[in-house]
Amino acid sequence: MTGPSAAIGRMAAGAAILLAAGILLGRRSAAPISGESPQSDRLVEINRDLEQKLEEGRESHRKLEHFFEMLMANVPANIYFKDTESRFLRVNQSMATWVGRGHPEDLIGKTDHDLFGPEHADQARADEMQIVKSGVSITGLVEKEIFPDGKTGWVLTNKMPFRDREGHIIGTFGMSSDVSELVDTQQKFERERNMLRSLIDGFPDKIFARDLNRRYLVVNKAMAEWVGAKSPEEMIGKTPADYFPELVVRTGKEEDMRMIETGDPVLNREWHLELRKGDLHYFVTTKVLLHDVDGKPWGIVGMDRDVTEQRRAQEKAIQAEQRMQEMIDNSPAVISMKDLKGRYVMVNRGFEDLYGMQRKDILGFSDHQLIADKEAADKFRKHDLLVAEGGDALQMDEELYVDNEPRTYVSMKFPLRDLRGEIKAIGSISTDITDRKAAEQSMHRLNEDLVKANEDLRRAQEQLIQAEKMESVGRLAAGVAHEVKNPLAMIGMGIELLARRVPAEDVQGTETIERMKRGIDRAKKIVKGLVDYSSARQLSMEPKDLSEVISDSLALVEYPLRQAHVKLVKDLSPDLPKVSVDSTKMEQVLVNLMINAMHAMPEGGTLTVRAYAEVITGVRRDEGVRTAGHLREGDPVVRVELDDTGTGIDETNLSKIFDPFFTTKPTGTGTGLGLAVCRKIVELHNGVLEIENRLEGGVRASITLKV
Repeated sequence: MTGPSAAIGRMAAGAAILLAAGILLGRRSAAPISGESPQSDRLVEINRDLEQKLEEGRESHRKLEHFFEMLMANVPANIYFKDTESRFLRVNQSMATWVGRGHPEDLIGKTDHDLFGPEHADQARADEMQIVKSGVSITGLVEKEIFPDGKTGWVLTNKMPFRDREGHIIGTFGMSSDVSELVDTQQKFERERNMLRSLIDGFPDKIFARDLNRRYLVVNKAMAEWVGAKSPEEMIGKTPADYFPELVVRTGKEEDMRMIETGDPVLNREWHLELRKGDLHYFVTTKVLLHDVDGKPWGIVGMDRDVTEQRRAQEKAIQAEQRMQEMIDNSPAVISMKDLKGRYVMVNRGFEDLYGMQRKDILGFSDHQLIADKEAADKFRKHDLLVAEGGDALQMDEELYVDNEPRTYVSMKFPLRDLRGEIKAIGSISTDITDRKAAEQSMHRLNEDLVKANEDLRRAQEQLIQAEKMESVGRLAAGVAHEVKNPLAMIGMGIELLARRVPAEDVQGTETIERMKRGIDRAKKIVKGLVDYSSARQLSMEPKDLSEVISDSLALVEYPLRQAHVKLVKDLSPDLPKVSVDSTKMEQVLVNLMINAMHAMPEGGTLTVRAYAEVITGVRRDEGVRTAGHLREGDPVVRVELDDTGTGIDETNLSKIFDPFFTTKPTGTGTGLGLAVCRKIVELHNGVLEIENRLEGGVRASITLKV
């Protein structure tokens, strides 16, 4: 036993010896003593002193025992004492509670194998045997353990040899604490640190942190590579003077001192550095102070960004903008750009000349601020809003008084979008067409003089149409007249003779005679149609139902189509609106197109004739059309389509089929005027004739006539 307890023992032993001596002395003297001798007085005094010191020692021992008990009961860590066989000698309440026992005495004499799994218990036993053998403590050991409640956590353990008062090892004692939350926090901090490390190392910018003596504390990979260091760790503890030129170091140091003195950060300071001869790079630096919990600066964190490419791109953009400005300044047109509030953000020299103002006096102002004519300014603003709201370019005529004279401009206004496709401005290109409009008026007068000449040309074209018609069907009409008309007359006479000999009560014979008469009448009608078709006549326009015109045309070609094994399919919409046409001319067109379709199907096929009414859309203005009645967007029309299943038209010939005298037929078979004449007839009706190949094969001929 050592320490205060040993001192108390020694004091108690001494007191007992002195007390015994006093008793013996007292027994030697049987007679009363009238006065005490000096020796006895001294012994009594010593005895009292010893008894007082003994009591003080006992009190001190009780306090120490109390302190120890309080420590064992209240320390949140697990405290235990074991013998050399790892049996518990004493544990505190925290230890008992942790292993699920109610009282510390419940653990006396037990081992870790009674409380934990074999993996943990075997390791603990091995550690304690090593301590008993070597006398060396195990401190600061953090272990992952499975707790008695089945949960996994982390424990901080300190194990030491337990010695008696002579210094002999009689066991072990230790203290363990649940540091799961601390370890989890540390691991979380480590993950965050690694994530931050990965983040800054992933940045192309050069990132660093320095103390107030300019020694590097943290740098990222980009920073290390930039200065030629082997790794970021190599730079730790070094200063910019180890890597940068003297001028850069001196400027940076002065800047750091100002930051420390004023507390103001450095934001986007641009500087340049010649990395190699002729290789000048531009950088932007941002730096801020680091403060401790008391608000005192202890370091600087910063970032250097290489903006060389951006700087060069910016210079190129400025040069491109200057070149573009020079181009538009030398354009004869009046060019401008406004923001969505109508304020000018760009104008060219032509705009300055028009308004008689300098660019600096125009930019930032609107038309209402620059133009005295409020009505014109309102109209300009209205046009700008139409473009901004619709998102499409618009062309319009705009009038403006220049030097008190009205001038007319044709303006193309268009939206200007940013990289996200959002409209940010309205561009305008305006051309003065005042002189052009005057010339157009002169041309209008000249056009009136040309009308008469055009009428003469139209009559000549009608003669050409008539000549082609006679060419295409003259032989057919003559053949019908000679080969069909006379036999029909003979057949008719024969039918009349037969009709007289058929008894009245022979119903079947009478019906057969009537059908034969109707057939003769139909044949005569076809012959009459051929004669009318081939006869010369002027355009005679009158409202007609195209269904009738189509039916009459089909009657003319029905027989040759049947002979050519061409199946006829009719798809005529009922109640078609009437169209103003020359029936004979239009029949000529339809017959010509049907015959062409038949010739395109030498092995037979299908001819589909379709007619329907619609409102026309998607018409592109044909500047070559000179008639005032050409088709326009929104016009009600009747469309006639003829689809064949023939061989189609070679793409190389498709653009030439309407050329006069162009033909793919053998010599002597056609003149090459058929389609040219058909197209002209349709155009004289203010219509359109179109021929195109069908995707599924064959050709489609379309006639569009205005209602």
